[in-house]
Amino acid sequence: MRLKPAPLITFLLKLEDTRRSKSCLHNFIDILVIAVCAIIANADTREDMQEFGEEKEDWFRAFLELPQGIPSHDTFYRTFCTLNPDKFRECFTQWVQSAFPDALTIPDDETHVVPVDGKTVRGSRGKGKKAFHIVSAWSSKLSLVIGQIKADKKSNEMTAVRDLLETIDLKGCLITADAMSCQKVIAEACVANDADYLLAVKGNQKNLEQDILSHVEKHWESHPKDELSDHFYEEFNRGHGREEYRCCWAFNDIGALRNHDAWPRLKQFGIVQADRTIDGIATTSLRLYICSKEMTAQAMLAATRAHWEVENNLHWILDIAFSEAACQTKNDNGAENLSTLRRIALNILQLDKTSRRSIKGKRKKAAWSSSYLAKPPKSFIAGSGA
Repeated sequence: MRLKPAPLITFLLKLEDTRRSKSCLHNFIDILVIAVCAIIANADTREDMQEFGEEKEDWFRAFLELPQGIPSHDTFYRTFCTLNPDKFRECFTQWVQSAFPDALTIPDDETHVVPVDGKTVRGSRGKGKKAFHIVSAWSSKLSLVIGQIKADKKSNEMTAVRDLLETIDLKGCLITADAMSCQKVIAEACVANDADYLLAVKGNQKNLEQDILSHVEKHWESHPKDELSDHFYEEFNRGHGREEYRCCWAFNDIGALRNHDAWPRLKQFGIVQADRTIDGIATTSLRLYICSKEMTAQAMLAATRAHWEVENNLHWILDIAFSEAACQTKNDNGAENLSTLRRIALNILQLDKTSRRSIKGKRKKAAWSSSYLAKPPKSFIAGSGA
């Protein structure tokens, strides 16, 4: 049974007001709540936040004090530039985890896949300054962001992934990551968290890549597909001018891998082949994996496909529905805090089951309709009084 999330305001109230002036005109919590509601309701810039607040001022006064009315766009900007992004991110993570304390606990015969991947916010790039990179953990079970962390630069994503895994309770989950995160320290972080890992293998792990390919080639020569049982699975899809054949081989012979004992709790490796024909053009791809959990080939293939949810259901949505790539905030704190705001808004919109519209459609509806914005789970923002 899905539990009702605690009001986000419960966690926002714990944040320290880091504004420098001691005679501020606006309540810190008022600014935060208006910003969250504004992001939900299709307001992507600080100017949008001010205008949205002014248009909805009577609605906000039902549950906020607003001693000096709606803050200006400069006030929104200064607030998020001074707000500690680590504390704000921690607030976000605590809210998600309190909402679903048992969400990661699943039966032994099921797999909760948690893809972890990074995304560059390109609009944050400035003169002599690189765009910042956010690594997120996505729950395939809940279709929610369950954690995020900033990486100083893309080459430092491995460190960010390790640090992110240490901040979330992932016991019993299967962590999936791309080849950049195929590192022993990442595997160790997963195991230390009582989680399993399924990591993509490419040229950055040459011995693994060569040994897996060599082992698979020997099996292709001597074993028909139908003799591999649980170690082989295939599926075929067709539609909208596209045909796709996918198959997976899963192997338990880890002795075929050099230095396999250097990878904690390593139990399997596998290969996924995808043959696609789109508008008459055929392509083939091979992806290699190592895994700390014994799975059938069908389960491994499903997990590798679930990994792409972080791209399709998070990164793509943030760019298309929230225009994240176009965000021009150059201040590091401001850019990171706005990124957290978007993920809070996305989770709240994902939780809403009263509308069948897309995320972009829900944002528009929230902007048009105060009654829709006030419906659960929107009331999780400020409790039932909203």
